[in-house]
Amino acid sequence: MIGSGFIGFIMLNAMYKRGWQLSVIELEKHVLPRMLDAQAAQMVESWLENKGITLHCGTTAKEIRQSNGVTTVALADGSTLEADLVIIATGVQPNLDLVADSSIQTDQGGIPVNNRMQTNVSHIYAGGDVAKGPVLFSDQPAVHAIQPTAVDHGRVAGANMAGKNVEYPGSLSMNILDVCGLQCASFGNWLNSGA
Repeated sequence: MIGSGFIGFIMLNAMYKRGWQLSVIELEKHVLPRMLDAQAAQMVESWLENKGITLHCGTTAKEIRQSNGVTTVALADGSTLEADLVIIATGVQPNLDLVADSSIQTDQGGIPVNNRMQTNVSHIYAGGDVAKGPVLFSDQPAVHAIQPTAVDHGRVAGANMAGKNVEYPGSLSMNILDVCGLQCASFGNWLNSGA
């Protein structure tokens, strides 16, 4: 698996349950870099290594090639891995093509919305992984591409489209994840200067 984020680890967990031999390649210095700080990630890495999962952090896949039915992944650190299957799970990015030729404003990977989930066009709303909206305890809007935020965005946008006046207080970056039997949770301002 190339990438060790939240979605990638959901797939990793499923493959682990099937008894597959697994290797993870992560560009950042530790796994789950947008969910866990370095100290928590170290606990996860020890857990995974004890489960027989090989980790390659701080490097990236330079090339994937197939020759004579064998797939080889060449890493930037000079090592190589043979694989039956390569999964690339390197992040999510909102698809803004739907609004590309419209008057709806976009901003750094998202559609800015106010606390009612309205875009700059007052009768058009956005929510979920594409909405750059209010964040709890911050004055900086953000895209929080997580399920709880998407549900809240949809509830608020739907109520306002139906004529109600509902305000969204802001999202909180949070995730809960089963990592091959180890339950991990993070929320709020989890990223510290040592990560």
